[in-house]
Amino acid sequence: MISKYRIIAIVLSLFVLFVTAIAMDIPFSNSEIKTDDNHLSQFRKVSPPDSSECDFATDVWLWHDGKNLYLLWEVEIDESFVRGKYTSYDKSNEADFLRLQLITDVKSYYAYGYYAFPLNNKSDFIRGSSLSTNSSWNSTYDYASEITDNNWKVLMTIPFKDLRFSGSPPFQWKIVLSRHFYKKNETYNLPYLTTKMNKDYFRKAQDIVLKGNIRKNKNFYIRPYSIFIMDMEEKEVEFDEDNVGLDFSFNLSSSSRMKLSINPDFSDVPMDTEQDIYNLKYGPTYSENRYFFIEDINTLGVGNSTFYSRYIMQPQYAFKFTGKTENYSFGVLSTMDKQITEIVIIDTSTVTRVTNSDDIYNIFAFKPVGKQFSFQFTLLNKMNDDYHNEVLHLNPVWEITKYTSLRSSLNLSVKEIDDDSKNGYHGSIGYSFIQRDFSLSISAQKMSKDYALDMGRIYQDNPDRFYGWNINSYLSKDINSKHFRDINSKILLSEELDNATSRLLERYLSTNMGVTSQDKLSMSVCVVYVKELYHERYYEKNRFGFQIDWNKINWMKFSIGLNKIKSLIYELDEASNGYHFQFGLSGIIQKYFRYSGFAENIKYPDTPSVNNFDNNYWIGNLDLDINLSNCLSLTNGFRYNNHEYYDRSEHFGFFSNFRWKFRKECNLYIGYKSSFDDIENKLETDYEQVYIKVSYTF
Repeated sequence: MISKYRIIAIVLSLFVLFVTAIAMDIPFSNSEIKTDDNHLSQFRKVSPPDSSECDFATDVWLWHDGKNLYLLWEVEIDESFVRGKYTSYDKSNEADFLRLQLITDVKSYYAYGYYAFPLNNKSDFIRGSSLSTNSSWNSTYDYASEITDNNWKVLMTIPFKDLRFSGSPPFQWKIVLSRHFYKKNETYNLPYLTTKMNKDYFRKAQDIVLKGNIRKNKNFYIRPYSIFIMDMEEKEVEFDEDNVGLDFSFNLSSSSRMKLSINPDFSDVPMDTEQDIYNLKYGPTYSENRYFFIEDINTLGVGNSTFYSRYIMQPQYAFKFTGKTENYSFGVLSTMDKQITEIVIIDTSTVTRVTNSDDIYNIFAFKPVGKQFSFQFTLLNKMNDDYHNEVLHLNPVWEITKYTSLRSSLNLSVKEIDDDSKNGYHGSIGYSFIQRDFSLSISAQKMSKDYALDMGRIYQDNPDRFYGWNINSYLSKDINSKHFRDINSKILLSEELDNATSRLLERYLSTNMGVTSQDKLSMSVCVVYVKELYHERYYEKNRFGFQIDWNKINWMKFSIGLNKIKSLIYELDEASNGYHFQFGLSGIIQKYFRYSGFAENIKYPDTPSVNNFDNNYWIGNLDLDINLSNCLSLTNGFRYNNHEYYDRSEHFGFFSNFRWKFRKECNLYIGYKSSFDDIENKLETDYEQVYIKVSYTF
């Protein structure tokens, strides 16, 4: 029999959920305003998700002045409060935090996210329809943080000019507020929402209403830069038209944005980490980190497999125009790569060789959106004087229920080189089911023989191409027991078959099981089996791996991975047993220093080392960040691998970047980069340079 006290508790909980679901009118005010009408509290625990109320007072007041949205947080703290460390923008910060997620378009299922940390670190992101977050997007938000013995007060300022929204007032938006306790590893939300709710995470967020017009602010910025580079090998300073550039952004309206980059420079971007790329059938991919290609929402509607922007090595110019309304989105991109040549000696003759062509890339995209249906149209083009390749991308998605969806994709390609034209296609259809702890995805696809996508990545070298199927399931269950926090498992099955003969090209099976303890200890086991056709022979590959991660101690976090593998050695056309060992270590020392290191060893004891194959090699990365404040930092990195390939036996890389943010959105960079290879027991320099770069924003 249910006690009267439990009935009262249930009624009160339902009442709180009902109250927080009512839309809040955000008052207009040019100064701080604190009333019951613009006040929110009653945060509920979502990690672990037991919906219990937060024991520490957490109060938030909201208002706006037509230019910015303001949030005043006043939260109770105690001795467990973790202040974290100084970091540069969007860097990981192990600390307590407050977070706002702002949804201006529920139909498109994305949210703008903003963090507040005790030491005024800045970090923002976009949460997409898959519930994953992307921190590449940056806004101009700001906040003030004030800490006393038992209280933390934060005033967040969210500029409307950074947001995409349409329509006329009153604007009906949504928010999700979060408070995280780092030491306890607990997160509380208002309203009670978890990412397992799929798109209900956006639908059931707290409603807010902004009445009155939002004033048009300064809707453009100009960011010129100048860079001086000294080649340490030639002992000369390079400065010409390539050493100056410009980034320009203009918001035509609250829902559209134009961006232009002229001769963008990436000297201050840290060196890519070393990774195991020495026995791959296809080349590796790298994430995009360049200003121009990063956007708050993906209006182009394509991913890396269709448009891989890292193919554009050094754009001479790049233009983008994107827009989003309640019923559709659109995007236009045009960029031209820079031709790069090198002088090589072949048989005592000096030859100029083109290593990167001045190709032009164009994309035109349009996507009408309904309540349960959307249709992405994207036309992609890559061309040069005697060559062009076009692909029409069609991607309708129908949300049958809030748990199930039906999707399909069709790419139609045309490629012409010197009047030789070929047509092809790549199509797929799939069904998805997502509900709380469980998700299931089933799909089938087919790629025709002459399908060409030179601006994307095709992971298939079979001349007749293939057809196949894929099944992917994922289970994540919150336990929240005395010792364990959650468990998860994942199973993936797929097959690819030859179009002409229906012969099996590849069969893939992987399963993974993991568990996380209350003490921030994670353990997982994975099993992978692959049957692959290569050079007219079938090879069997497998992997059995165990991974453990422990994040309990702030100054020393570690991960260990042990894998027994059987791999196909592509250079030798044979399968070989081996071992793959991984080790990572990272930590924070006081609030100024952060270090992270990662090393892995790949070993094939049964296969001898020959000129074109190394049977035992190490890969390592070490980074040290020194942050005297959030605006003054020194980032250092060391890269190493001793993979041997013919006369090359070791590779070393080092970089050191100093950054001073001398005013808002304005930076001074001073850096050093070098790369060396051991060739025939002699250290040869790939490049060694020092640079000074100034970037100023108006």
